[in-house]
Amino acid sequence: MDSGPSMTFSLKASLQSSVIQRRLYALAFMLICGLGIALRLIQYPNIPPGFNQDEASSLYEAYCLAETGMDRWGNVLPPYFPSWGSGQNVLLSYLSAPVVKGLGLSVFSARLVPVMLGILTLPLLGWGLRPLGRYPALLGMFLVAIVPWHFMLSRWALESNLAPFFMLLGCVLLIRGILTGRRRWIVPSLVPFALALYAYGTTVIVLPTMLVLLLCFYWRVFWQQKTAWLLAFVLFATVAFPFGVYLTENHVLHRNLAWTDSLFFATPLLPSNRLAQLTEDDAQEQNRREQQQALLNTNRAFINTGFQDGSVYNVLPGFPPLLLFSLPLGLAGMVAAVFVLVRQLRYRTFSAADVVVTVFFCWGLSALPMRWLFILNVNRFNHFYLPLLVLAVWLVHLIITNTTSQVSKPLLRVLVVGWLAVEGGLAIDNYFTLYRSSSVGPFFNKGLDQAFAAAKQLPINQIRITESMPLPYVYTLFFTQYSPQDFQQYADYQINNGVYQVFRFGKYVFTDDRLTPHQPHGYLMRRGEVPADVPGRQVVFSNDDWEVGILQ
Repeated sequence: MDSGPSMTFSLKASLQSSVIQRRLYALAFMLICGLGIALRLIQYPNIPPGFNQDEASSLYEAYCLAETGMDRWGNVLPPYFPSWGSGQNVLLSYLSAPVVKGLGLSVFSARLVPVMLGILTLPLLGWGLRPLGRYPALLGMFLVAIVPWHFMLSRWALESNLAPFFMLLGCVLLIRGILTGRRRWIVPSLVPFALALYAYGTTVIVLPTMLVLLLCFYWRVFWQQKTAWLLAFVLFATVAFPFGVYLTENHVLHRNLAWTDSLFFATPLLPSNRLAQLTEDDAQEQNRREQQQALLNTNRAFINTGFQDGSVYNVLPGFPPLLLFSLPLGLAGMVAAVFVLVRQLRYRTFSAADVVVTVFFCWGLSALPMRWLFILNVNRFNHFYLPLLVLAVWLVHLIITNTTSQVSKPLLRVLVVGWLAVEGGLAIDNYFTLYRSSSVGPFFNKGLDQAFAAAKQLPINQIRITESMPLPYVYTLFFTQYSPQDFQQYADYQINNGVYQVFRFGKYVFTDDRLTPHQPHGYLMRRGEVPADVPGRQVVFSNDDWEVGILQ
């Protein structure tokens, strides 16, 4: 008869324990977000030091859009920039246009959108993984916060690095839509996928396969809310329509359609085509086979080494981009996910955790065909990493949950976090110490902003800009904040072999034959590029890498 007080006490203890767990979860959630923010903002925007030519191109396009509503070549609101000839993704530029309008054209404003999306990835991922449980949600956040691949991509403005965030946003909304059946989640769920098309062109390879796979697994769910899902598809098609027109004209028809002239955006034909394939005539068949074998060998080595491509942009020397065990655990997680899919198909039922695993599995699986299509590097394969990390975390959680060892499960969870903290900590220490002072500087043309600041002040009407860096005219447009209207109207350029070759605009000259003969001219060159004994040489500015002066 005295069980009543005992049950009441037990209930109160259970409720108190639940409250404590929720508070600890919220605290850990905030601490991980704080760690991620710190890793992405410490010494921002000075690491990586300097500025990359792709960053300069994207952000000058944003400047042009903000000032004129056109890209630098005068195309109205294009869904894909002709850029230097073979094209450049547009989403970063469109998102950065209001930033540039408000803050001006600078390295700070250039890297602001990527760093903010890199930070937002962490709470978004934690929210998306919550159906797996508290521990895997926090572990996934922690892993993405500290892997070199993600905190490095967040700190510079390569436009293709935006694709993982928008694909993740689409996956999270899609999961919510499937689980809740509510229109507020269903209707906007496909829009981020459409935006990912503008973030990186490889999305056009990944997305159709992913959506078809999900349709096969959850067609009953979609059918139950067919009106809402149809509306979601209509929104997707509307947002993706400009990209579809560009894709059709440039990669299918290879010509402009007459009716597209009346649209609110322009779809110029690119001077060169990145997706062009070798022809299949007999003379090239052997060469095609040799190139295909070389591609497979290169990509096999890239994957076997843990996504090491030898670059310094998103790889720390000596540290795998996703840390040591992410690749084998993630691949094992993909295998384990197959059993989850089979169970769903067999019993026609699924849990919330099953949906999370299925969506990320379909995303990762849909990225794998790229291995056979083109040579991979860290950037080109960026559709694969987030689903791989999610499946690795899920597998770790699955193993710990089902372990029968004498080691306690809480201790195993702590050991996993401890290992990641040590390995990630070593990578982080390297990034903020050795990396910034290593050979990365020349790849980002460190000190070039100071050189252009000095060159702008030269009291002379022609300044020769060095050709010993990629896209010197793009850097010049960016660092001088050159008027888009003047560039479009007066630039001296032509298209050679599918590449825009700019010879001169304003007082800036990029080839010797465009210099006015027998007249003094300024110069911006690498240190040592102008011999010290040249007659009439007057050095106005120099730093470790660059020299600005006048030649009489």
